[in-house]
Amino acid sequence: MPAIRDQEYVAVVDRERPLIEATAYLLTGDHVQAERVVQLVFAELYWRLPRVRHPQVEALRSVVQTARRSVWLPWEPHKRFELIDGPPRLPVAEPIVADLQMLPYEQRVAVILEAYAGLPAAQIAKVLERPVGHVPLLVRQARAALAAGHPERTSDEALAQELKDAIPHVMREYLSGAADLAHGRRLARRRWIQRGSVVLVAVVLLVVATTLLVPTRKPVPQAGPSVPPIASPSSSQSCDRASATCNGQILLKWRSEMVEVTASHLDPSGKYFSGFGYFYDSRYDMPSFWSGRGGALAFQMFRLKGGATEVYLQIATSQRFAVRCGVTTDQECLPFRSMDGNNYLMTDSTLDDEGIEVQYWPRGDEVITVIARNTQRGQILDITSGDLIKLVQDDRLHLPKR
Repeated sequence: MPAIRDQEYVAVVDRERPLIEATAYLLTGDHVQAERVVQLVFAELYWRLPRVRHPQVEALRSVVQTARRSVWLPWEPHKRFELIDGPPRLPVAEPIVADLQMLPYEQRVAVILEAYAGLPAAQIAKVLERPVGHVPLLVRQARAALAAGHPERTSDEALAQELKDAIPHVMREYLSGAADLAHGRRLARRRWIQRGSVVLVAVVLLVVATTLLVPTRKPVPQAGPSVPPIASPSSSQSCDRASATCNGQILLKWRSEMVEVTASHLDPSGKYFSGFGYFYDSRYDMPSFWSGRGGALAFQMFRLKGGATEVYLQIATSQRFAVRCGVTTDQECLPFRSMDGNNYLMTDSTLDDEGIEVQYWPRGDEVITVIARNTQRGQILDITSGDLIKLVQDDRLHLPKR
């Protein structure tokens, strides 16, 4: 029932907001930016909450990903402008917050989650999407940097208290989850409209293609000298790769092609999936990919009406940028070597359990991750681990050329 879902959502927001908001502030050093980050995180959580097993860890993971980039709030009516010649940003009030901003981002995340949020290493690793063994090293490096000139920070209790005292009083006041509920509903409606628009565009393109490609009568042959064909400009020639518009065109074309490849393996009859989509986070589109510094692109496929099964596919330039195998479905990924000599990471599970994850790096320079799981009640698509293994082996799966 929607009313019960909304009550559960508000209860989660009321319980988790103090920790999430304080964490966002310690990460950004700016309480205005922190509030914007928290608003977006909780709005997106409304969409995902029915599928989330650990809301606190999921919210912290989203904060960590969102806080490192500029935030656009979909419910803002106008674009936000920054006065270049205006007054500079006010310096942070507490020395510990300023010192945190000097740390590398992953060290900052690790020490805040351990010393302030009190998370164990295993949960910090999930948030960072890094191996558990990396967490103690990140924390030690951060603690050593923070303790330079402040020997009292070597004490766990003293560091935790200093972080707690650094949170502005305005952020300690109780805020009802009603506003977050309104934002979440609005964002959910927006994404359902986007999903429906994708389906509508696909139908229109299919009708246009049918009209153009099916001749109404046999063409009359004409004599004349043969003329060499003129090559049509490619997408890389027709737009500037440095522009966001061009990147958006390339990304749409790439997703459409990869969806076709995925459907040829998992839904060859074309009777299940009705569309594809994405979220506005780094799991689906990393800005660093477009600047040539490595990254990942992804999409998800779904059945818009009455479907339970969703498929997420990501291709990354390297293991560093790939989603960590097992994090999405909260399972352990095991190494697997097939008879043809290929190596994989995959979950020992079925679609009816927690879902299936397969990760494969066929050429050494790209990592393909595919995740199939049931996210709600409805019609289930029969997918096995073998189906996903065959999919990731398809040579047509690759990133667009930059």
